[in-house]
Amino acid sequence: MKMKSPTMAPLTSWTVLLVAGCCSAFNIDIGNHMMYYSNQTDSMFGFAVAQHKYRGQSRLLVGAPRFETDQRQRGVSRAGAVLQCYPDMPDRCDYVPFDRNGNNVHYLGQQLDSKSDQWFGATVRSSGDDGIVVACAPRYVWFTETLKKREPVGTCYVARQGLTDFQEFSPCRTRYWGYHRQGSCQAGFDAVITKDGERMFIGAPGAFYWQGKRRTRIVIVCSCLILWCY
Repeated sequence: MKMKSPTMAPLTSWTVLLVAGCCSAFNIDIGNHMMYYSNQTDSMFGFAVAQHKYRGQSRLLVGAPRFETDQRQRGVSRAGAVLQCYPDMPDRCDYVPFDRNGNNVHYLGQQLDSKSDQWFGATVRSSGDDGIVVACAPRYVWFTETLKKREPVGTCYVARQGLTDFQEFSPCRTRYWGYHRQGSCQAGFDAVITKDGERMFIGAPGAFYWQGKRRTRIVIVCSCLILWCY
């Protein structure tokens, strides 16, 4: 019969105690909390969340990538949305109109892109107090190469002045079509804004043969002061 080492049990106990001493837990579901809900099923409300403050008023920005907006009346289905919720007003979330236009159309009548199921609101970021907000649609599709190809280049919008002034940034919507270049960018898969609100870094994991975020050339840097990216 094989005897167990008398030091094994104490050693195991000390190991457990040491590991437990390095960990702690917390519970955010306490008595004083707010809960927000989407009035639409399958909107993916809460897919992305960001805190934002403008002129001392706090807001919770919530992305809902499959939210049905009034763009449906313009031929766009489940474009996605960002809603701003109020910490002092439970159950109230207002739609932020980053983009209320339908699909872009050529002056000759040809459709140039598709905003349906673009997952707008999949990425939401704030630069901080009184700063700017960026929200992206990584599945936005652009019609390239004389409108023959359908490519998920992705796009982002920047909001200023307390979510009242909007500007689009779509750095991969260029003539460099094809998955071997910028045709499958999915720009806006993630994004970050500097604290001064002057520069924005947009992740584009599908650019140049899906080389991944470790390759610096697929991190697109944009100036938030002018419509320009590199």
